[in-house]
Order: sequence, then structure tokens, then C-alpha cells
Amino acid sequence: MIRVLHLRPLDGDYQTDSCVAALLADASKQTESVVQTIGRGGTHSTPLSAVLGLRRMPLDHDLVHAWGTQALTAAAIGTRAGVPILFSPIESPRLREIRWMLAVMNYRKVHIVCPTDTMRRRFVENGVPIERCHLIRPGISFARIRRRRDPALRQALGIAPDDRVMLAPGETTRAAGHTDALFAATVLNVMDRRNRLLVWGRGPMAAELRRFSTRLERPTLVDAQATLRRPIAYEELFAAVDEVLIASTSPSVPTLPMVACMAAGLPIVAVVTPTIAELLEDRHTALLVGKASPRLIAQRVLDLRDDPGLQWSISDMARTEAFEFFSLSRFLEQIRLAYEQLVTRDQIAIEQPPPGAGLRFHGRG
Repeated sequence: MIRVLHLRPLDGDYQTDSCVAALLADASKQTESVVQTIGRGGTHSTPLSAVLGLRRMPLDHDLVHAWGTQALTAAAIGTRAGVPILFSPIESPRLREIRWMLAVMNYRKVHIVCPTDTMRRRFVENGVPIERCHLIRPGISFARIRRRRDPALRQALGIAPDDRVMLAPGETTRAAGHTDALFAATVLNVMDRRNRLLVWGRGPMAAELRRFSTRLERPTLVDAQATLRRPIAYEELFAAVDEVLIASTSPSVPTLPMVACMAAGLPIVAVVTPTIAELLEDRHTALLVGKASPRLIAQRVLDLRDDPGLQWSISDMARTEAFEFFSLSRFLEQIRLAYEQLVTRDQIAIEQPPPGAGLRFHGRG
């Protein structure tokens, strides 16, 4: 059994929280996991205290899985040189962070696992050896997906039965593009007041988005946690949603919140970027827009609504691809393989699974 120390930020995003929780709940008995957090109120209040705490720890783990740059820094400085490190970036790294990683790799056994090929290419193009940079896409737990319409939840959120609700997925961050999504939804709201934009209400930019909505002077935004005055699981929001609006143009936007929308079978309109192009294809799994123009996004939403057959086909294909490429079992299997190879030898080789029966049935395998 491989003993893994997970070092992660205390306040992680949905993707990090979901991946770590899945690894902790892994019933394969191949790994034994312990979690330490960095942040006020966590195991270590600061990265410096994490370094000191790790140095005082007995050597009772086989590897460290560092989630985010702060965790990588603490693991590289605070753990013994013989302990290998698996690094999962949370955001697309800046050049100075990549230079720091290259310096660490000169004296520590560090391998990187990226959630998207776009992020992996960024590392490799900036000097990270390709044999130490790997693609492992996050996995979604289909058991957590709630898709059936919930009138009680919509009422609690202040959504009328005939309102058209668009979801801006994930936390509200600079990378998420929720401001552009709100702009596009407001354009639709001007045309018809029944158009609303739903956001989870978590993330560092959530309060700023609410202030921006107030300045627009339109009743467009619905902030789930601010309205309900309680925490709500991200997957619960799907029961109140008609469509998904992805307006992010950032390469570092987390993909798992979008994959959850695919798994829920929700029709998606998205701005095309290299990261989005890894998940979605125009008129097969979504309707794509060439640039983040509120007018063009709004028009694409209207195009989607005018074609019920297209809504069904792209939603069904998106659900199929989520199941084929983002299954939780595949994610756990690939991570376990990476752990085993990292502990027993210097190289990691992760093969991507071929398309399964679902895509072959749809003629795309």
C-alpha cells in the first residue's frame, strides 16, 4: 500500500475539492491517504509554517501530492530529498512559477499532472521536460449529478416557473468569465425579463459580481448562496437550470465544473478557447461562439432555443462524452498508476483510454 500525503490549500476550488475527496474515498486499498491544509484555520496557517511542520514530521509517507504552487513550494523545501512529489497545478502557471519548478526539478523528483492538454503544453513549451509532465483529466461522480427539475429550489432562489435560467459554471473568479456571462444574460433580459443568470456564489470575485449586477440595474443575476443564505452543493444547482453559459477566455479555467454540466445533460453555449475546445465541439456537444461578445453570445443562446432537436442532440452527446472521458473510475485508476510508478521507478507513463461503447454508438469513436 502506498502512503500518500496530500498537501492542499484550505479553501480549494470545486475541482480540487472534488479530486481530493475522490482520492480519500478510494476503496481500492492500494493507497492510504492523509490530508494537510495550508491557510488560516488549516493544518498550517501559512506556507512557511507548512515548511516547518513538514520538517518536524516523521517519515511515514511514500510520496507527497501537492495541490497548487504554495503546496509544491512547501513540499519541496519541507520534505526529505528522497520523497517524490506529484504536483497538480490549480491554475495555469506564470513564467516565474515555471522557472521555480524547473529549479526544484533539478534537485527533487517532481512530476506534474495537468488537468488539460492546454496546460500541459504550456509547461512543456516553457522548458519542463515532457517525460515529467503528464495529462490526467479530472473525473466526475455521476452519482452526485442532480438533473430533475426542482420547482421548490427554483422558488427558494426567487426564480419564476417560466423564467429561463442560464448557469455560469463554477466559482466566480477572474478566469471564470462570469462578468461577460452576466453581460450576455443582461442583453437577453432586456429583450425578455424572464432571462436570468444563476451563479453558485462562491469564489473571490463573487461579491464584485453582485456589485456589478447592481450597477447594471437589471434583475438578471441570481446568486445561489447569497439568496439561500446557506451553503449549497454545486451539483444541486442543475435542478434549477435550463442552459449553461460559458464565457471564460482564460486557459486556466477549471474544467470539472463544465464537465459536471455536460454530465447533467444541460445544453451549453460557450466561447471557444483552446481549453474549451478540449471539452466541447460546435454543434456536437455545444454551440460555440468565436469571441466573448455579449451580443454574439446572446444570439447564440437564442439560436439554441429556436432548435429543440439541436438542444437534445448536443446535450445527449455531451453527457456521453463526459461519461467516456471524465469518469471517476478512470481518474482514480490513472492517479493510482502515477503513484505506483513514481514510488517504484523514475518514469511515469499514463496512457489515455480509447473511446468506449458510447462514442462508438454515436459514430464518433
